Amino acid sequence: MEEQEIQERKQNMKLYSIYRAISLDLIFYYAIEVLFLTQAKNISVADIVLSQSFYAIFMIALQIPVSIIIDKIGTRDATILGNFFNFIYVILIIFCNGLGRLIFARFISALCFSMKNISDTTLIHYSIPETKKEGEIFSKLEGRGFKNYYILDAITSIIAGFLYVINPYIPMIGSLIFTLLSIMLSFKFYDLEPKYETKDTKKYFLDLASGVKFITKSQRLRSLFLYSGIAWGVFCLVTTYRTSLLIDIGTSEQFITVVAAICAVASSIGSKIQLQFHNHFRNKSLSTILYILTGSIWIAGIVAVFNINYEIVLFTIVICFILMHIAKGIHGVLITRYLGNFADDKILTQIYAVNEISRNIFRAIIGFIGAYLLNLTNTSHSMILVGIILFITVLGLTSYMKTRVGLKPEEYDKNEIYNL
Repeated sequence: MEEQEIQERKQNMKLYSIYRAISLDLIFYYAIEVLFLTQAKNISVADIVLSQSFYAIFMIALQIPVSIIIDKIGTRDATILGNFFNFIYVILIIFCNGLGRLIFARFISALCFSMKNISDTTLIHYSIPETKKEGEIFSKLEGRGFKNYYILDAITSIIAGFLYVINPYIPMIGSLIFTLLSIMLSFKFYDLEPKYETKDTKKYFLDLASGVKFITKSQRLRSLFLYSGIAWGVFCLVTTYRTSLLIDIGTSEQFITVVAAICAVASSIGSKIQLQFHNHFRNKSLSTILYILTGSIWIAGIVAVFNINYEIVLFTIVICFILMHIAKGIHGVLITRYLGNFADDKILTQIYAVNEISRNIFRAIIGFIGAYLLNLTNTSHSMILVGIILFITVLGLTSYMKTRVGLKPEEYDKNEIYNL
């Protein structure tokens, strides 16, 4: 390996955790998103939820086209472009004045994250030298990025609440500044993507079809896609349920923001301990995450049903959501690592694209179920029902995954290792 390439790899790996900390998702924004859209822009909560459904649909529709674009322009340029779309998204939200513009803004956001969710992680995979500890190195870099993002999100969530009271647009400007920083940092990455022979269009699509065929036939990947989709859909749902449940038990708006910050710190802790978690639970890591999630949902819903001391109920619910977010932080790093195992560099973008499709399909399905349950009953009963449905699903999923995920490398069929 040439000295210049070694230095470029070091630069990318050194920069990556800092970059992920400020670009993993929007900073300042989510703590005040609903408040800003409803109060400053007079958009109803129902329209906000509807626009989020469109976002999931856009994410599904864009995965394959975006994966082709990334293959054509390269991961570094796709990362830059994705961050630019994020900058445009925040501007559109600032000037949004109705459902139509909000849906268009969600489309731009889907363009951003359908690119970044693939290109960011693929870029660092290309930067890590081939070694037996490649997976461990990736986990450390990704885990550090996730941890720092969640800490930054916790701090800025509380600050955003105070700034919003002064002027609703101040935290939005803060979010815009962070998207600009993300663009600037993404330009500092070196392009280390493996250079393959130039293909004509026909051969390109034949190789693409070959990759998709491998993905759909791989039992290991199918299991991971199922797990990733179900887990992510539930994580997204309980984040919405969290605010609703706290309001139902009479929690003040100020403390709801504090709980959001506490949950962000919990996710940061999960990202930090994911390597120890993996080393301890090994092939039971993913099923353990699901059982922590299921149990926490159940307990939070059950304690909210009973008319007991408010402080006890609040304390128990907060502990449950802390556990859920620790599991979320662990999940975010481990699933990306597991998907990248045993895969040739040339198919990574396709694997991550199919994973994004799976995540958003399940997010949409679970979201519709969660919304339907809320129309039938209150949040606490809905959480109990979600817990029951999830528990039954987890039993089936863990049984299916048992012989397909978490095996030793030599125990996998040779067809599970992709190599064109």
